[in-house]
Amino acid sequence: MKNGRQEIGVLKPFDVVISGGGPAGAWAAARLATGGAKVALIDGSHPREKPCGGGVTGRALALLGGSVQGLADGVPIASASFAYQGRLQTMPLADDGQPLRLAVVSRRIFDAQLLARAERAGATVLRTRVTDLARASDGWAVSTRDGAVHARWIIGADGPGSLVRRRVSVPFERADLSIAAGYYVHGATSRQIDIAFEEDSAGYLWSFPRPDHLAVGACAQADVSSTADLLRLSAQWIDRNVRTGTRERYSWPIPSLRAATLERERPCGDGWLLAGDAAGLVDPVTREGIFFALMSAEHAALSLLEAGDASRAYSTRVRDTIYSELILAARLKARFFRPQFMGLLLSALGRSSRIRAIMSDLVAGEQPYHTLRRRLLSTLELRLMLELFGMK
Repeated sequence: MKNGRQEIGVLKPFDVVISGGGPAGAWAAARLATGGAKVALIDGSHPREKPCGGGVTGRALALLGGSVQGLADGVPIASASFAYQGRLQTMPLADDGQPLRLAVVSRRIFDAQLLARAERAGATVLRTRVTDLARASDGWAVSTRDGAVHARWIIGADGPGSLVRRRVSVPFERADLSIAAGYYVHGATSRQIDIAFEEDSAGYLWSFPRPDHLAVGACAQADVSSTADLLRLSAQWIDRNVRTGTRERYSWPIPSLRAATLERERPCGDGWLLAGDAAGLVDPVTREGIFFALMSAEHAALSLLEAGDASRAYSTRVRDTIYSELILAARLKARFFRPQFMGLLLSALGRSSRIRAIMSDLVAGEQPYHTLRRRLLSTLELRLMLELFGMK
């Protein structure tokens, strides 16, 4: 050991090197190491607080199988509110005795638990930064600030600005990114998430409660909005609705891929896979990404551990279970944020228990897009369905 770090120069080659220690990278490392693979996870920044909502849905919790403890450190969400042009509707998300549907966690704590899980499974965690990668006789030579690591496979789980992606594929275009910007409001919290639709930025504003602060922010496409605009919207919402607490500013890019981009996206190739945000696996409407990060990590581990063509297996799994849903979401996004639809939605939320149930399931990650039209049709809210699906 040197300065708390393992001597990279004396490490033998790995089966898989993972760049990025967030949920996608840490969970892939845990699953691969559990399966017997020799894995190195490289990240010098995690765990850290991340400027996002921090919502972990019930389906994400189910995927983890109870292996991550301490979610009690998060906030179990009891209700959600939706606001547009001065109109407000609130609905419950949890009933006593029912399984947890949505929790808001500190990313620093949540990511630390996943990293600990990977280490307990036998993964080698190298707390340094990947600086480059190149083809080598044994697969890849991954350069870090502390030396080179060699492996047959590399997984890029290093976020929307992924260095791995830039080396093996192409970076995201600005039109395929959204900006999240806002403030941590320290000294305030609740058990409700608040969502306000913003007509000016064709996006939405959120307030997600964490144990000792609120994460308040606004999100819109990077090519039509700016960090300054979103910070202004966030500050105005805080002024109206919170008033107390100290503010800490943040901003962060989030993949929000167009349907055409998702249709041509390549999440893998010869000796490499992309997972989580690095693969653009974020819901374009809700911007929820933790579940998709974990699912892509699961797919990556299964594909690499089984015999056969790992790239083909991973591509098939991701396209069948993730990209197919995200493409539908991308096609709906423009209509979802139109003023006509938002007005109809707020009205329907006020009068229809079925619409409230659908929105509750969307927020909790339980309503897939491929059955949304059929379910809306069953509510008899025909104007709402026709406006969303462009059928008039």
